[in-house]
Amino acid sequence: MTLSFEPALPDRFATLRAFVAHRASVTHKSMKTQAADMDMAPSTLTRKLNPADGDTQRFNVDDFESWLQSTGEAASVIEYLCAKYMDTPEARRARLLAKLEGTVPELLQMLAQLKESAA
Repeated sequence: MTLSFEPALPDRFATLRAFVAHRASVTHKSMKTQAADMDMAPSTLTRKLNPADGDTQRFNVDDFESWLQSTGEAASVIEYLCAKYMDTPEARRARLLAKLEGTVPELLQMLAQLKESAA
């Protein structure tokens, strides 16, 4: 049994670009390799993923497709988009409640076992 108390993806990453920047930094391929696969300098990829105010470098749809081909991160991007646009707070709450209701009997059983072993 695994409980996750991390905020939902859209709560952690306000934009798809911010999520892609995060995934680019933690994926199995280095940023240098990703940039090479995308036919751009690593510094350009970094600028496009993390633009400063007034920066003209932007991560566009063509860049996004190249990045997906390079990293194979389509599943994580789809998960992010579904969490952001297809999930509702009510649905998340219902899933969490159902998960919690399913774990309560197991937790009570473990508590009883701990009490027995302490006695």
